[in-house]
Amino acid sequence: MAVFTTLSTQDVRSRLPDFNIGELLSLEPIASGIENTNYFLDTTEGRWVLTVFERLSEEQLPFYLELCAHLRGQGCPVAAPVRTKNGRLFSHIKGKPFSIANRLEGSSIENVTPQECASMGEVLARMHLAAKSFTLFQENLRGPQWWKTTAPIVLPHLAPDVGQMLSEEVSHQLAVFSDPDFKTLPVAACHCDLFRNNAMIVGHGTAQERVSGVFDFYFAGCTALLFDVAVTVNDWCTDFNAPDLRLDPNKTEAFLKAYHAVLPFTQTDCRWWPDMLRASALRFWLSRLYDFYLPREASILKPHDPTYFEKILRNRKRETIALVA
Repeated sequence: MAVFTTLSTQDVRSRLPDFNIGELLSLEPIASGIENTNYFLDTTEGRWVLTVFERLSEEQLPFYLELCAHLRGQGCPVAAPVRTKNGRLFSHIKGKPFSIANRLEGSSIENVTPQECASMGEVLARMHLAAKSFTLFQENLRGPQWWKTTAPIVLPHLAPDVGQMLSEEVSHQLAVFSDPDFKTLPVAACHCDLFRNNAMIVGHGTAQERVSGVFDFYFAGCTALLFDVAVTVNDWCTDFNAPDLRLDPNKTEAFLKAYHAVLPFTQTDCRWWPDMLRASALRFWLSRLYDFYLPREASILKPHDPTYFEKILRNRKRETIALVA
């Protein structure tokens, strides 16, 4: 959770003329996210989220912002950036690029239900279908190449047995991602970070509960759709009451069944599913290790516990819930 760039109401008021969203009413920092700075922004024309990009370059931004615009145009419930009066999807504040997107209806729910998992599965499948017609390309910047270069940086901080596990899993996944059969899996622009706190839910606890929107695409990249499914399942469907953080069968079945109804799984998907659950756990274990041992300064920052995804990886190596084509 972080705010890296502190903005005053005057800072924002001076930039709003770039956008056609009315006059500033209120500005509130959001204590979530570990890469960018986010503020709730209320104006006379609506409710918005302002994001200051701390790491992404101006050359990289069009991929992420145009992807959101594309998915929204295809009917997917995602937060869409507002274009400036000259047609751009971002402007600048305090020397950094920033964007403004619509604020989604609903709330982030920590203890999601099987019905909400099913809703997320359906939404993710629709996003994947829509992404197939998105023409811009960007590698998954937290993918295998990043794992390969980052693991040696965190290894000196780890106990020998933990470091050995990390090194072995990186080697395993590099082999998986280079396998010719794996490379036949469908690839498109994916969210790659669709945790529960990056989605909004309405009607929680009622028969109408559903995912109302998805946001924060700033780890998005082009990768196997199955990897994106695994990322989402590993967060939405984990049994948080189980000491080993195993998958909850009811939530997992609901999620995968709903996804499959929109975008059917194949036998090749089934083959690589256990590896993708492990790959997802590795990706977030490694990023949390990096943020824990090499933190950045921020006015609000609490690194996530890296052992959480270490436990998930250990479990996914022992057991899984099979994918059915």
